[in-house]
Amino acid sequence: MDLSVAIVSWNTRELLDQCIKSVFETTAGIELEVIVVDNGSTDGTVEMLRRLHPQARLIQNRENVGFAAANNQAFECSSGRHFMILNPDTLVLSDLSPVVAFLDSAGDVGAVSCKCVNPDRSIQRNWNDYYPSLIWEVLPISVSQGIHQMVYRRRADSLFDTKWTGGQCMTVRREVVESVGGMDSGYFMYSEETDWCFRIRKAGWRVCHYPGIVILHYGGQSTKQAEARMLVELQKSKWRFIDKNLSRWQARAFKTGLLAKTALQRAGIRLAGKCERHRVRYAALTDLQKAIGSW
Repeated sequence: MDLSVAIVSWNTRELLDQCIKSVFETTAGIELEVIVVDNGSTDGTVEMLRRLHPQARLIQNRENVGFAAANNQAFECSSGRHFMILNPDTLVLSDLSPVVAFLDSAGDVGAVSCKCVNPDRSIQRNWNDYYPSLIWEVLPISVSQGIHQMVYRRRADSLFDTKWTGGQCMTVRREVVESVGGMDSGYFMYSEETDWCFRIRKAGWRVCHYPGIVILHYGGQSTKQAEARMLVELQKSKWRFIDKNLSRWQARAFKTGLLAKTALQRAGIRLAGKCERHRVRYAALTDLQKAIGSW
């Protein structure tokens, strides 16, 4: 088996259907398998898979065990020389066989990303040369996004080493997973791929941005169903990565800065008014502020 494609799904039935179709319709010349881990969906996902995609292997969880744990389940029953993580809200726009050929030829590369685009075909960031930090957290969104877009557009079609790749689409050599282990299931959602790449690079393997395959990523189709919880999980995972892999003082600084930022955001919403969007955001920030104290 050349490539195992793992897709973790939670209530994304229609998008998952299109994603699986795109994998099989675009790829030829390699032997691949698709493994879907369903994290307790209630939207008919399992029934759809059994009816429309019997060729895909299904692992059915009774509850949402998280992104990392579910991908680890997929790896345990996979057989490909290379293991691809693919989000359910993606479409594969090009043949996947080049990434297999690249990893077969580049023996020191442990993991690669892909070229990722938004629905309007603009470049979506899916690699990073920095780790989570207080500096990036407190920068205004307009500034950080401006920096990201300037850098990503310029380098999207190039092959280069990077610190970590996003989980939208990430391919890892099987021997790497067997050596460094799977994703840390202590992360429920977010930063698990950052942590994984950190460990892969620490073990001496290269992590690269590889533009030879292209996917479209809609983004946030599962997480938007639980916005408040996902905000907490996002920041908790950043803090956990810093505390685990960098230093305690950086983790404390991140936590303190995040508390201050959250308080300012809540104050700004109170001054702005009480429309429904503001009420939802205020509630999410309140949950985050409470959660930070328990870390």
